[in-house]
Amino acid sequence: MNTPTHETPIARVWYLRTAEDTGGRLHEQRVEYSPGSPFPPAHYHPAQDEYFEIESGSMVFVVGGEERVVEAGGSISIPAGTRHMARNASQTDAAVVRWETTPALRTGEFFSAMAALGSSASVLDRAATAWHYRDVYRGTGALSVLTPVVSAVARAFGRRLTP
Repeated sequence: MNTPTHETPIARVWYLRTAEDTGGRLHEQRVEYSPGSPFPPAHYHPAQDEYFEIESGSMVFVVGGEERVVEAGGSISIPAGTRHMARNASQTDAAVVRWETTPALRTGEFFSAMAALGSSASVLDRAATAWHYRDVYRGTGALSVLTPVVSAVARAFGRRLTP
């Protein structure tokens, strides 16, 4: 694979097809998850379906409260509005996943903005970014209540996402 679109300590990401490439139909990316990658916060996508195909390794998905391990060659679809999270199942090997989000909306922008924040970003900056992209990403549980509140505090302190 060529140079990643962006990298974090948890994953390397390559955008394969973007909203611009597909007329907004889908966003497609390949993600290489580091061994032992943690779960992201539980979340859902209000108006987008997701499809994951495991190219190598295995991933643990928690979808609607049910855990499922998907091995290389397997796939999983997650309908819009469904609470979920996923991580690499291995503590020793990377997992490579091809991932489609339909429709694309601002998915690529959201992932790029979150990666640009870096691992040392403040809670205020993460909340402001998540709130800005609430059309494509919504936290669940306490995050669903705290994100708009913390985002308002962030904006009051002059922290604004530059889209």
